[in-house]
Amino acid sequence: MTGQQQASQFSISLTDEQYALIAHAASLTGLTLSHWATQHLIDAACYEINKETTLQLDSASFDIFIAALEAPTSDAAKELVARNPQWA
Repeated sequence: MTGQQQASQFSISLTDEQYALIAHAASLTGLTLSHWATQHLIDAACYEINKETTLQLDSASFDIFIAALEAPTSDAAKELVARNPQWA
């Protein structure tokens, strides 16, 4: 390989109306249908991944979270951490 990324194919079935709508949107942006669809699929994938893997807190909740992290560790938590795990 010469440093180029290998391309994969992706195929979906669309009604004529769906295809026309998407093709029209792509033409309005000056992008090819393939480029427009690829960019929107990537944007949607990143959004979904971020939504499922990122925790967002409002300011008050963040302050509570930070306070909990900075609070001294309880004796019960220290004992739990010191135990040998059952799976070891």
